[in-house]
Amino acid sequence: MIESWIFSVVFLGFLGWAAYCDAADLRIPNRLTLAMAGMGPFAVWLLGPGVGALPAAFLAGATTLIVTWTMFELGLLGGGDAKLAAAAALWLGLEATLVFVLATAVFGAVLAASLVILSRSAAAQALVGLRWQERLNADAISVPYAVAMAPAGVVATLTMLSQA
Repeated sequence: MIESWIFSVVFLGFLGWAAYCDAADLRIPNRLTLAMAGMGPFAVWLLGPGVGALPAAFLAGATTLIVTWTMFELGLLGGGDAKLAAAAALWLGLEATLVFVLATAVFGAVLAASLVILSRSAAAQALVGLRWQERLNADAISVPYAVAMAPAGVVATLTMLSQA
């Protein structure tokens, strides 16, 4: 059981760091995503469900990368967001990845709606820094989806822990 909690803390730490970077700079460092993707299979094997879950983890990661990269090519998602989602899927496996994707969509919609509301309110914009004011006043508002993926990761992790 302690291994499951260590697994969860490390996984959520990666997502939290990515959310911070994305909110601050609208960028997710490649080294962060690469480290997360590289550690995923080892974490699944050593701390998570075990070696038997690796094929499902790789399938989830590959499928997620194909879908999210297609979304990136269509201009619907950032490249860092696509890579982060695939790295997260390597940790989660198939079932929890579905939960993660659905939760990310819900949190992402709330985040996007919040940013639109902020962009239309001068009083609300006064509460954010100059950098975010510039982003909110741009022609197209960039949504830092790692900010939505972090709480989605919590939901997916709680789902995994409840099934263990």
